[in-house]
Amino acid sequence: MCTHAGRLVSVVFVAMLLAGCSATSQKKWPVATPQVHVERENSNPAAADMSPAQRDQAYRNAYGEGDHLVKQGQYGLAIGAFETALDLRPDSTEALFNLGACHESIGDPLRAVNLYTRVLDAKPDDADCYRNLGTSFMKLYYRDKSPAWRKMAEEAWRHSLRINADQPDVAAFLDHRAALD
Repeated sequence: MCTHAGRLVSVVFVAMLLAGCSATSQKKWPVATPQVHVERENSNPAAADMSPAQRDQAYRNAYGEGDHLVKQGQYGLAIGAFETALDLRPDSTEALFNLGACHESIGDPLRAVNLYTRVLDAKPDDADCYRNLGTSFMKLYYRDKSPAWRKMAEEAWRHSLRINADQPDVAAFLDHRAALD
């Protein structure tokens, strides 16, 4: 059974490994690399043995923990809680949305884009999701300086405004960008 502490150790190990990569760039790494797993097995095998009421309570606990951690600014830890919530309720667009927001907050906008896209597959009229998607695309634009990211950000924000026009900051940003072009 995977615990949040186990996930934290894994995250810390990966972060240390990645941090060391630049310092050890002269090393020859093996040519073959592990395959990335797109779908995870349920990291909470006991969930299969839970009654629907127990599963729902466990979901609410995990989601609540993630929400609490986000409010404390502990986005990396919140990721584990929202992943647990998704293990318990894979169709939760709320947990998926918040998982995307956490990835965006820790500096992984590309992962956030993937997660937001999954939310939009289930809820195509989610203005908040299009707003966050636009923000992730803009972060990718600032990182890569690719005009394609900026264009996708602007399209996502326009779509968000079509769904919910009451977003003055998004409208002002798009107006400002149009004035610069």
